[in-house]
Amino acid sequence: MREADLDHAFAEALRDSAAFQAWLLSGGRFARHAMSARLLHGEQAAARKARHWWKHWWCSLPDGSQGETDIFAVFDSGDEGRFGIHVENKPPHGVLPLRQAVNYRRRAAFKANDPRWLNYSDFEVILVAPASFLAAHQECLRQFDRGVSYEEVAAFAPLFAEALLAGAA
Repeated sequence: MREADLDHAFAEALRDSAAFQAWLLSGGRFARHAMSARLLHGEQAAARKARHWWKHWWCSLPDGSQGETDIFAVFDSGDEGRFGIHVENKPPHGVLPLRQAVNYRRRAAFKANDPRWLNYSDFEVILVAPASFLAAHQECLRQFDRGVSYEEVAAFAPLFAEALLAGAA
């Protein structure tokens, strides 16, 4: 199972399922906006020429390092402004070097308050992976605000259950 297919399933569920969106937001820093935040997928799509609104949001940091966010979503919370969710997806047999984990937060902070990335003022970085991966990679997980397991996401995006079965084979 390709990581790109899982990214797509996650982003589609985030866009199309109010229940998934509320569940994801309620577990993190923006829980108070879980029921009211509006996903700005249309604005993200209009901000650049790309096939998918959530994918290929690259940036170069001042130190010259470059990277992308697997799934990038900006929400409008009304009076409190915009916030970004940066998701790193690691499938069952994925590899996550510590430097990659550290750079997720650095890129999220760098992109904040910049119109190229829809002027979000706050953010959360999330590692999505099988529960066994999260348990085995605690040092990397600590670089993120939280981990979300494939087992949890599978309730909203069934492809994640298939990935777990394929990874066990």
